[in-house]
Amino acid sequence: MNLGNFFNQLIRAFASIFAAPGNASSEIAEATTLSLPGNTPEESSTSEEIFPTHSDSETIYSNIIEENKIMINTSMLQEILQNFVSSTPDVQGAALVTPDGLALTSVLPGDMDDERTAAMSASMLSLGERIGRELARGKVERIVVEGEKGYGILVGCGVDAVLLVLANSAAKQGLLFLEIKRAASRIAPIIG
Repeated sequence: MNLGNFFNQLIRAFASIFAAPGNASSEIAEATTLSLPGNTPEESSTSEEIFPTHSDSETIYSNIIEENKIMINTSMLQEILQNFVSSTPDVQGAALVTPDGLALTSVLPGDMDDERTAAMSASMLSLGERIGRELARGKVERIVVEGEKGYGILVGCGVDAVLLVLANSAAKQGLLFLEIKRAASRIAPIIG
């Protein structure tokens, strides 16, 4: 039995069950007949068109798997950032952004905008790399902005992401840099 015939029989069965007493359930069933390919013998050859072929289904399944990996990766990244911010003393927030300035995930104070922070991080990265090149300092490992209220530290997490960490002025730099390095090493394989 093909799918079109199955659905038509199913609809007829429901129509006969829910038909009011005295009404001709067969008329209801006939009125609800679907026009799906494969309902008649001459259309049965086209029923393959509604079902994907083996290679099409592999493509569909791989797309679904990739979408789920992205969702899993995003939730894993969010969890890593949340744990980093909550367990590291004097860290006020963190954001993972692309070098183009798009926010991947963030745990920022409420008054900070994710998109704006991501864009500024990309600008910091671009400027820092340019300064490193111009001063012949080699590959930039971290960019630190120190202000009276604390630090903004930018480190690479592979080629596709940059970690921005915001810390208050009481943070001990050595310990902070060590914790940032550990967080970046946990993030890099997930993005990889």
